[in-house]
Amino acid sequence: MPPHIYNPLVGIILLFSAYRLFSHQEESITAKFPLLPMALSVGAILGLLSGLTGVGGGIFLSPLLLLMRWGKAKAVAAVAALFILVNSVAGLMGHMSGLQVIPHFALLLAAVALGGGVIGAIAGSRHMPAAGIVRALAIVLGIAGAKLMLI
Repeated sequence: MPPHIYNPLVGIILLFSAYRLFSHQEESITAKFPLLPMALSVGAILGLLSGLTGVGGGIFLSPLLLLMRWGKAKAVAAVAALFILVNSVAGLMGHMSGLQVIPHFALLLAAVALGGGVIGAIAGSRHMPAAGIVRALAIVLGIAGAKLMLI
């Protein structure tokens, strides 16, 4: 089945996650790490869901870590950023391997994306409160969920 068939389901999951994150209370939680079998099972399910839908796993990983209380907002943001970076580089390499010619603006796009990532990392780690990070994630999830519902 083509990945776009699953888009409405993924959209609902993302919208539900966004809704739950708006009421998330960061200050009062103590992070509890999952047991290894649970972490591996969740990773396998996220990988399957990402592969079926064509949507990167980072968009599922961040809210899951927060809602399951497996990490605090700033730590989750750091883990998700690294996860997304590695997946994005791998996906880009795979895509570029099938191209005959790499577009001339590819380096510019990579530089802009890297610059945005650095600015976001500095803002998130030094200037933005944890509640702001969670709310920003909820907004991104809401936008992505709505977009997938409309495709």
